[in-house]
Parts: sequence; C-alpha cells; structure tokens
Amino acid sequence: MIRSDIMKNVDTSKFSLDECWGIQINGLSHCKKINCKWQGLTACEGKNIIKTGINSKGYKSRRAWPG
Repeated sequence: MIRSDIMKNVDTSKFSLDECWGIQINGLSHCKKINCKWQGLTACEGKNIIKTGINSKGYKSRRAWPG
C-alpha cells in the first residue's frame, strides 16, 4: 500500500544536476535526517544551497519555501 499523503510531486526540471537533490527536495532538513557520508567534506554537493538557499539554476531550496 502506498500512502499518497506523504508523497511529494516535484518539478525536477528546476533541479540543478550538479547539486545535491536531497537538499533541493527536502531542504536543509535532509542533511540532519540522514547520515550523509559527504556532509562536511569537499565532496558535498550542497554547500552553495546551504549558504544561499538557491540552486545554480536560481530556484529556492525547500528551506525557503513556505510551510
């Protein structure tokens, strides 16, 4: 059984391909909810989103979304 009340519809055309999709979908809570092996390392692809709240295409991460 799939619970549709917890599923998200996302427009992936707004995602930058060179940045962390987890942050682009879930905002900064993504970094705290998972044990990301890249967190704090130079290989982390979410550093700019974490600083600015905006991906390289100019769209706001969920951190900046209402609600």
